[in-house]
Amino acid sequence: MSSESDILSHPFSQFVYYSVLCTIPFYYWRQITPFIPLDWYITLLLVAILGIYLISGKHMPPLFSNNLNKWFLLFFFINVMSSMISPYPTDAWDGLVVLVQVYVFVFINLSFLTEKGVFEKLPVVIAMAAGLNGAIAGLDYFFGFNPFYESEYTRAAYGLTTGANNLSLMSVFVIPPMVHKILNAKSPMGVFFYLGLILCNVMGLVSSESRGGFLIFFVMGILLLISNRHRFHPRFFGLAISGVGVLMFLAVAAIPDTYVSRQKTLLSDQPDVSFQRRAAYIRVALRSFSDNPILGTGTNSFPQVWLASPETLFFEITERGAHNTYLDILVGVGLLGLLTFFGLLFRVFRDFLSAINNYDLLGNEFKRDMASAYLVSFLTVCAYCLLKTLVDHKFFILIISISQVLFFLSEQEREDAYGRN
Repeated sequence: MSSESDILSHPFSQFVYYSVLCTIPFYYWRQITPFIPLDWYITLLLVAILGIYLISGKHMPPLFSNNLNKWFLLFFFINVMSSMISPYPTDAWDGLVVLVQVYVFVFINLSFLTEKGVFEKLPVVIAMAAGLNGAIAGLDYFFGFNPFYESEYTRAAYGLTTGANNLSLMSVFVIPPMVHKILNAKSPMGVFFYLGLILCNVMGLVSSESRGGFLIFFVMGILLLISNRHRFHPRFFGLAISGVGVLMFLAVAAIPDTYVSRQKTLLSDQPDVSFQRRAAYIRVALRSFSDNPILGTGTNSFPQVWLASPETLFFEITERGAHNTYLDILVGVGLLGLLTFFGLLFRVFRDFLSAINNYDLLGNEFKRDMASAYLVSFLTVCAYCLLKTLVDHKFFILIISISQVLFFLSEQEREDAYGRN
């Protein structure tokens, strides 16, 4: 995390950093540059700025030392050990390169995020970026209007990102911080602005027709109610009932029958190819785990394990991920790797809770509730890990980075107020 006066928090550095975040939902626009994607060029500029900081300041950013380092190192070490004995060395070593990229992006987040950024700028920036993509997808889905890309799909629309689960993840991820913004807005214009961002992202969720996204959106709503239970008084209930009424009216008026029919298949007894394929992924993963229980078959090796399985004969004979982060890790790096990954997630969860408790102790309701909103986003991502491989997803990397920034800031404020324990 940067202070408010060094090169990392300079307006130009912050502009470059948030430019990278803005590109996350727009996969196809990122491919317009030669050789490497656009966001890589911007990230290289961030690395150069970070290099200048390290050379001129001759010290590491404050959050270089954090609670996740030991989990990162242990997870990486297990991945190296597994990849060294992997029957799929090319895929395994390619997966290790991806892990290095993940760690680099975590370090960038921890270096460039400021206190003002994590509480004020970041929620709005990512909600606007995801909302714009949701609106683009919605124009295609609801009106058949897609001037920004050539639609390849006849039913769902994904905007400028890839896949239904990716679009729905980004749409749901940004909603909890926006709800916090609405509840703390200082003017009616602020309420309408943040509500508009939520509606754009809900439009993206509907456009994806993701059944998993629908279920996790429902779970996210319950978590939001739990995290805001201290607001349960008549004024809040009136606002909540009014909001639900407006949303129900808009849903009935705007959501196409095709979306409703798609969600009804969750309860259908009819065979579903998608469910059958996911069940096959689980069978293949468990069989591979029984053969290689400790260190697995190498980082990112599930696509090759799937390709070699008899189950693939019943579907497309092509490399496919497990569409489940936990299964991918279990197959790739075995029980040791999965337990380490769970340890990392639990550490993130604990640090969010510590930040919430610290801000509660300090009587800072605004920061406490924002930390709670980020925690809901984190739990949403953990749920999405059941539907998609997310270790290298930038929103996953971002939310675990945010946990460390909030923990660091809240600990500093608590120590300033009460001294060290």
